[in-house]
This record gives sequence, structure tokens and C-alpha cells, in this order.
Amino acid sequence: MVKKNYKPIALIIAITISLILMAKNTFNREAQANSMVFNQTQVEEKLQTLPDWKTDGETISRTFKFKDFLGSIDFVNKLVEPAEKAGHHPDITISYNKVTIDLTTHDAGGITQKDFDLAETISQLAQP
Repeated sequence: MVKKNYKPIALIIAITISLILMAKNTFNREAQANSMVFNQTQVEEKLQTLPDWKTDGETISRTFKFKDFLGSIDFVNKLVEPAEKAGHHPDITISYNKVTIDLTTHDAGGITQKDFDLAETISQLAQP
């Protein structure tokens, strides 16, 4: 009868589980960093890199102006893909040729890096 040695297989399984747990912890830390609520000073500092964006303390927002209603709708349609990709959706108000975007991370309870990342993307999409 051949004696089987299961120790190498057990070691491989243990290493694989360890790697999965390490990757999960890294992902969780990155997700937590992106959803940490900024204080007012941090928000004001970050807004300096985003021209025309402002804050009311709870959201960051910007109003974009277009030639007409169709320009507004075209712009809003461009927001769908990046918002879905980021899993982060802006509050959008359309008033004829104006589109106001409000960003806050609802599940974190305030303004986070997610908001600034999406604001930067939205600003780039608005450029002619």
C-alpha cells in the first residue's frame, strides 16, 4: 500500500487562503480610505483643484451651462457610464440649459474621495 503525503496539498491550500485574505484586507482598506468622510478643511483644500466646484458642507456641487436643453441632456447622458463604473451616482438637476451636479457619499454620511474622483471625471466630460 502506497502512503500518501497530504502535507504539500494542505500547505498549498493554507497559502491560497492566506493570499485571498490578504487581498480582501487590501481591498477593504482601499474601500475604507475612499469612503472616509473629509472634514471642512480637507474639503476646501481639495476643492482648490476643482475649479467652479463649491461646497455647502454636506455636498460638493457645480452648475454647468450649455447652449440649450439638448446640450444639457447630452451631458447628463455622458455621466451614466463613469457613474456606473465608479458605483457612485450624482444627484442631478436639469433646468433647460443648466445642469447642477451634487456629490456626497450617502453611505459614508458626507464628502469623501469618491466625490472628488467623480467630480474630476465630470469636469473633464464637460470640456468641449
